[in-house]
Amino acid sequence: MAEQVEPRRRYPRYHADLDVIIYQAQTSIHGRIRRISVGGCLIFPPLPPLPSGQLRISFRLGGDAPYVNCKGEVVYSLEDKGTGVAFTEISIYNQDLIAKHFEKQLAGEGQAGA
Repeated sequence: MAEQVEPRRRYPRYHADLDVIIYQAQTSIHGRIRRISVGGCLIFPPLPPLPSGQLRISFRLGGDAPYVNCKGEVVYSLEDKGTGVAFTEISIYNQDLIAKHFEKQLAGEGQAGA
């Protein structure tokens, strides 16, 4: 009997291009979210080295959408890819907003190609 392989990712990843503000201590850094899931995101350009891996993150899924505010932790940072951040505190409501927003986009793209 063939073994079933566990999926590598816990949550589906979505391609994105969202403005993001990262707050740490008394500073704020602006960047772009290039990939996102309900569990984290990839921020580009890579974040500079920070004294603590804990971040406050704020972004919008669209121009009229409310801000998604959450906390995260730097998981990795690669010069050519960006900084991977795992969400450590995010509401179920905000997780649902993320999933529904990108699932709706994917459904629209599928219909456009039909």
